[in-house]
Amino acid sequence: MKRDWGLGALIVLDVVAALALALGALHLVRMAGVRPASEAQDRTAGVVAEPAETQDPASSEPSVPLEEGRITMTLCGSHETYVRTGEDYVEPGCHVRDREEGNLTSAVQVTGDVDTSTPGDYTVTYTVTNAAGMTDSCERIVHVTDDVEWDTDGIPVMMYHYVYDPANPPADLNANYVSTDELESHLAWLTEEGFYYPSWAELRAYIDGTHSLPAKSVILTFDDGEYGFLDYGIPLLVKYQVSATSFTECCRDDIEYVLTEYANPYVIFESHSFALHHAGYSGLGHGGAIYDLSEDELVEDITSAGEVLGSVDAFAYPYGDVSDVAPAAMERAGVLCAFTVDYGQVHVGADPAALPRVRVSGGNSLEGYQASVW
Repeated sequence: MKRDWGLGALIVLDVVAALALALGALHLVRMAGVRPASEAQDRTAGVVAEPAETQDPASSEPSVPLEEGRITMTLCGSHETYVRTGEDYVEPGCHVRDREEGNLTSAVQVTGDVDTSTPGDYTVTYTVTNAAGMTDSCERIVHVTDDVEWDTDGIPVMMYHYVYDPANPPADLNANYVSTDELESHLAWLTEEGFYYPSWAELRAYIDGTHSLPAKSVILTFDDGEYGFLDYGIPLLVKYQVSATSFTECCRDDIEYVLTEYANPYVIFESHSFALHHAGYSGLGHGGAIYDLSEDELVEDITSAGEVLGSVDAFAYPYGDVSDVAPAAMERAGVLCAFTVDYGQVHVGADPAALPRVRVSGGNSLEGYQASVW
């Protein structure tokens, strides 16, 4: 039997067919991961972007998976930073080493707001992307607080040199050598007491009188970058999560190997000069080569070391010698803190180009070490 649909029915059918066709097309669009224009958010008006799974793959660069162990990020100073309410936040910094590309410190992006007028905990994020497109990041927690006892009598900067295994002592064992047992007892005590490890930027602000540091503050430094420290000392620092600085001469043949193979989250490498850790000709001071250099030549040496390390925040004078041109050279090169071998703690108002340290000698008791820190 022939049906008579009529004009109205035909129109309805046409509408239904068009609607079905449109729904099918919409399904295909969604399957392709593209949002139709009617659903797009107005990002220029500050609307949160859509979830990642609905992003147009062509709208952003594809991410490159981060290879395990490829990038090492080292926060300067304690990984949790304390700031006195009302004082400025001093950015401690972050060193970065890529196993293939070398130093990436200058490529670090720092994000996060710290409102020092309001007590509380804030997060600062450090992000770096290498030339291969791999991205890594780490975070620092910043505590803005009044609930801390602040220092009033100086900050000890401890000067270590070499670390050795007591089961295999060096033939020339002397007071510059600290055993792994001694170092571990130091680190265990510092950890139990809850010591704070300021960055060089924080220490410089403290010296300038613009920044407070917790009363239990100490900085650990190890001179010369000797393999005993690298092989035995660094694992202990990592075990106790204690931040420290290794001062090393940068012209050494193995410098790239050392910076790459011993990169870790708790030890930064700073300058013991580029090529001044040897005797000079002047006969002045302890006989160091620094006295043979003009101000411009010393600036060039510091700058060369900074290019290798990616930092000129701190400098340890070879032999502890400070020439007449050294203070001006340190300022020109941008060094925040330069250290001699003179004994003492760092006080507000001290000369940042000739700071003292507290020498750590092997064979002393733990009680003696504690007294030198206090």
